[in-house]
Amino acid sequence: MTARLGIDVGGTFTDVVVIDDAGATAVEKVPSTPGDASIGILNGIRQIARTRGVLVEDLSVFAHGSTVATNALLELKLPRTALIVTRGFRDVLEIGTQLRSDLFDLRSRKPAPYVPRQLVFEVEERVDRLGTVVTKLDDDAVERVVEQVRASGVEACAVALLFSFRNAEHEQRIAQALRAATPSLSVAISSEVAPQIKEYPRASTTVVSAALQPLVARYMAGILAGLENVGLRCPMFVMQSNGGTMTAGEASINAHRMVLSGPAAGVLAATQLAAGPEYRNQITFDMGGTSTDIALIADGRAALQRETVFHGRPLLVPQFDIHTIGSGGGSLAHVDEGGLLRVGPESAGAVPGPACYGRGGTQPTTTDAQLVLGRIDATRFLAGEMTLDVAAARRAIQEYVAEPLGMDVDDAAAGILEVADAIMARGVRVVSVNRGHDPRDFHLVPFGGAGPMHALNVGSMVDVGGVVVPRNPGTFSAVGLAGSDVKYDFSTLVDVDVADIEADEVETLYSDLIVAAAGRLEAAATSSQRFIRMARFRYAWQDNDVEVIVGEEPVDADGLAAAVGSFHARHHFEFGHSDENERVELVSVGVEAVGVLERAVVAAAAQPTERKAVPASRRPVYFAETRWVDTPVYERAELTPGDTFLGPAIVEEREATTVVTPGVAGRVDRDGNLLLTYPEKGTKR
Repeated sequence: MTARLGIDVGGTFTDVVVIDDAGATAVEKVPSTPGDASIGILNGIRQIARTRGVLVEDLSVFAHGSTVATNALLELKLPRTALIVTRGFRDVLEIGTQLRSDLFDLRSRKPAPYVPRQLVFEVEERVDRLGTVVTKLDDDAVERVVEQVRASGVEACAVALLFSFRNAEHEQRIAQALRAATPSLSVAISSEVAPQIKEYPRASTTVVSAALQPLVARYMAGILAGLENVGLRCPMFVMQSNGGTMTAGEASINAHRMVLSGPAAGVLAATQLAAGPEYRNQITFDMGGTSTDIALIADGRAALQRETVFHGRPLLVPQFDIHTIGSGGGSLAHVDEGGLLRVGPESAGAVPGPACYGRGGTQPTTTDAQLVLGRIDATRFLAGEMTLDVAAARRAIQEYVAEPLGMDVDDAAAGILEVADAIMARGVRVVSVNRGHDPRDFHLVPFGGAGPMHALNVGSMVDVGGVVVPRNPGTFSAVGLAGSDVKYDFSTLVDVDVADIEADEVETLYSDLIVAAAGRLEAAATSSQRFIRMARFRYAWQDNDVEVIVGEEPVDADGLAAAVGSFHARHHFEFGHSDENERVELVSVGVEAVGVLERAVVAAAAQPTERKAVPASRRPVYFAETRWVDTPVYERAELTPGDTFLGPAIVEEREATTVVTPGVAGRVDRDGNLLLTYPEKGTKR
């Protein structure tokens, strides 16, 4: 028996998914426990065992996605952390770069460094850009800086010396001395965390890694202890920002890889959907309570970023290119001083939540608007486990929106949704049109508790080719976790002209990385391994480097030439120009190492026969095109492959509701996904 468990801890709910060896999926959703997330995790395991008949002892893999690292950075709830730098570079975090978040805001201020200046310590040493030792690191210098760190009473320490990515000897000596002097100290060195050029981002990322280590280690220890109590004995893996998992032990050491753990799981699930030929191009649309995460998948592969800015600070961590906007199901609506309707970015959060939740909220949210317009059944929210207060939602919209704008409650509710959809449509354009992609070539894939309610209107504003609502959209991120594999990224700096390096030299670099990667994957007990060669190129003397996929086969002269050709094409796509006669530099080579975890192989379903779906009930629902209209309501669990229907319609399931606007054609594909096609438009051009 092969059953995989995925648990995604959100701000309001903890989603639990089990996929068995026949491909059957069991789903549960329990309240999150912000004070101690492990309580919600254990509650979820107990509940899915009780309500769905899951045998805990049959679980073979447990994959977990968490926001513990993200929240710690956002809320600045970090342990005291020190930083050791090369003498003369004490202000590396304060100086940063000349870039400003808002070029025209003269009052703009950089965020405070995670490490205050009094906890930044200098050490006498120097390595040049080629890795040659200019100033030796003597034992007295090591002893002095270690004593300074010990006396400061910090819980973690980062070490980021100049050009250590070329020669890591000095960093390693200092780390060894720190651990010997203070065994409880969490230590991170930049040559292991981010072995690449760019002094400030490298130092910043190493600090993040060091600061998160104690928090994540305690978090993992608490979960593992609790799992023993519920009888779960299978290996535990943790989602990384790059869409792969790592072992719980690895997460405690490389906590910086968890910064976008939660959103990455949803994108990963979408890439699994993109494995088939029908949905290779997607724009993912993950709408939760406070925000919406949007990403683009082209030809089955989600874009990765190697350097991002998190909360105003650089982060050198491979992660899915996810664009987040402050609009969600709990986004608050109000009329500003100029008489304009605003929605978000402020949110009602989990507590008090939307007005209709009856937990003390009085301001209207997008969820309140959906309820007032009949899109949500007040008596069947979460399969009837929670009853919503329609009257409270109407009062909130009346007071904060309808009266100030001089309109009735229904039109005010429709206006709230239109404004929210317009905000999210801009986010979809950021990842598509703004980056050279035509939305008509992509399906919008909504998930999260609120995504399927807004997707068709958002997609219409952007002119996407169609909308695909996957199975279990309300717990889709947990589905991605349950189907995840172990993944590590390894890279090494090269920085040479392509004309000055031979293909066999490049393959030697790849081989060294693969050997290191294979050892890490073997420690994770993976059933098979894949190694995808990557390379970053740039034109000589330029700063805009571009990553290309080289492939899984060893690199020869033809393969290297093909990679350079891919660079020219990609550079032209991203920047609008290229020059095949210009000198090209190989900046770095990398390996994406994937360790496949044990799973059953489920046979593909046959193409279904088309037939008209039968609604389970009907109720009045408000649409902008028709106002109130008697609308068929379909139970998602009763829809089978081949079923078709025409909007307006509502499709309900326990964790999500899909709003199908008038004229939109719906069809259940052979895998149970809900394909929605706009009128007079095919799913492909």
